[in-house]
Parts: sequence; C-alpha cells; structure tokens
Amino acid sequence: MKKLNIGKCIIEKRKAKGITQEQLADYIGVSKASVSKWESGVSFPDILLLPELATYFNISVDELLGYSPQLTKEYIKKIYNELSYEFAVKPFDEVVNQCKELIKKYYSCFPFLLSMIQLLLNYSILEKDCEIRKEILKQCIVLSKRIKEESDSISDIKNANTMEALAEMTLGNNEKVIQLLDNKLLPYSGDDVILINAYQMKGETSKANEVNQILIFNKVINILTLLNNYLYLNIKELDLFEKIYSQGIQIIDSFMLNKIFTNDVLGIHIVAAQGYLIQEKKEKAIDALKQYVNAVCNIKFPLTFKGNEYFTKVNQWLEESNFIGANTPVDEKTIKEKLVSSITENPAFISLKEDERYNLLVKKLKGKLDGEDECNKY
Repeated sequence: MKKLNIGKCIIEKRKAKGITQEQLADYIGVSKASVSKWESGVSFPDILLLPELATYFNISVDELLGYSPQLTKEYIKKIYNELSYEFAVKPFDEVVNQCKELIKKYYSCFPFLLSMIQLLLNYSILEKDCEIRKEILKQCIVLSKRIKEESDSISDIKNANTMEALAEMTLGNNEKVIQLLDNKLLPYSGDDVILINAYQMKGETSKANEVNQILIFNKVINILTLLNNYLYLNIKELDLFEKIYSQGIQIIDSFMLNKIFTNDVLGIHIVAAQGYLIQEKKEKAIDALKQYVNAVCNIKFPLTFKGNEYFTKVNQWLEESNFIGANTPVDEKTIKEKLVSSITENPAFISLKEDERYNLLVKKLKGKLDGEDECNKY
C-alpha cells in the first residue's frame, strides 16, 4: 500500500500558516500531544477529522493524505471526449456536476485540471443563466491559479495562465487580461533558433528539421490569428483593410491552411464580410462569405488536428502537446451548428437575408454539414 504522508503535510501547512501545534490542536479540538503524534507519524488523525483539517488548510483531503492521483494523457483524452459528447446530448447542469466531481477526485492532476478548464470554457456558452455562467468562469480562474501556484511544469503554468486570461476576458475583466499577458510584448529572444541549432550540433538533423517545422507551424497560425484581429480593428481603414485581408488569404494559400482545421482560416472571411458590409461593398461581402463556405467544404469529419502536405512533421507534436490529443476540443454537433450560425445568426448579415446568392451559400453550407454533396453546386 502506498505510504501516507499526512504527518509531513500537516507540518508543512501548519508552519506555512504560522501556527503552533497547540493552536492547531485547539482549533480541531484535540490535545497538543495528538498533533505531535500525527506529525511524527506515530498515529494518524481520526478519519472524521480529515475534512476539517483539509478545510482548515484550504486543501483537498487527497492533498492532506499526500495522495496525488495522476492520470495518463490517454485517459484524460478519453474523459474529455466523453464529457464533450455528453454536453451535446445531456442537460448542461448534469454534465457540469460530473465535471465538478471529477475535479474533486483528481484535484492534484494538473494536466487533467487543464483539460477540465478548457472543457468548461468551451461549453460555458451553453448555459443560459448569466450568473451560473459567471460562476463556472470564476471556477476556471480558481483552478488556473491553483495550477500556476502548485505545478512544477512550465508548460502547465503557461497554459493555465492563458486559460485564466480567457476566462477573465469572457467575464469582461480586460484589465486583468492585460496584466496576465503583458509579457507577450517582450522583444524576440531567438530562443527557438538556439533550440534548433542545439539539435543540429548534436547531430540530430532530423529532430532539428522537425522542431523547425513545428515552430514555423506555430508562428504561421499565430500570425493568421493576429491578422484576423488586425483586420477587425481596421474595418474603417479601407486600403489597409484590403491589404490585411489579402495578406491573410496569401498566408492561407501559401501554407495550404485550408486543409488544417483552425478557427482563423474560417474567421478571417467572416470578419472580411462584416467589414465590407460596413463599407457598403455588398459584392465583396458575398465573395468573402463564398470563401468561408468553400473553406468549410474542405473540412473532413470526424475532425482532427493534424498537418498537411507542407506541415508533414507536426502530427505527433499535436498529439503529444495537446492534453486532449489531436481531436477537436468541441463535439462535432456543436461545431457544425457554430459553422452555420456564424453566417445565419450573425447580426451583421441581416441585410443579406433576402439576397439569393447569400441564401444559396447558406443552403450549400447546410448541405455540406448534413452530409449532402452540395459543395460543387455553387
């Protein structure tokens, strides 16, 4: 049986709290001798006292016992995908309660907590009650902070910080988002080239090539994301708007990103269409929506995150670096609904509701996502 480290935990937490054995004993309602025996390992606290001790130190009972259940990436992926499916078919509150129970059970498995934060962030939009949605987002922030404070993994800490920022942004706390992410403005350090050169100097040319491609992949996707936002910010700057959209399309074409499922390959066309309508350029707006629908028609279901003919070495990295694996983080039904609602429920496109070309594009899009061969009919 695994040895319990409850005595060591009590010592550490008591000293961190700055209290004596006697003070702890008074709070719990036992003798100082009992606390001394717990800390020396001579005896253990009564099982009924464990929740009270854990609450006093603001930790889980598992932590108090020194038990840290760690799940494999494969099992985390399995749980994530099961819950993602259940969000699509079961009542929202029922699945959220399942998530809460699993979070309590695996409170010390930080990769699992990260997966639960991502899951809750993705599906919180399904909750109609604003107050309940806020509480879910606040829970995501609490979990993110716990990972940042307790994890020894730099990767886990970075991911938790990003998710905390996403939750804060959804809550409208933009100043906190800026505080969390202001380090992104540091000058380029060149550390990625140093890493590639290190593999080369070790004689691992194949690994250097793989790392180089992964870094290109990351930067290309990041640039497209930034261009998408830049396009939105410059809707009223007509010439610049055209240049930005053109640059986005060039990047998509150059790196064959239409064959890689990413929101920004699709989103840049939506933003362009919105911008053209604001500029009263209806024809160009329709053309941008046509680009969007054609991009959706390139998507193959079931969805996976993987490379293409250019990015041939990123598949394993995507699988290993993503705690839910290479599968999409949202269930297929929700994704299809979102792909359609992006143009049918978007208030920016109300003026197009009576346009025949727009309605043909909507028909084509729905046909594709319903499994019909509509993509070559328009």
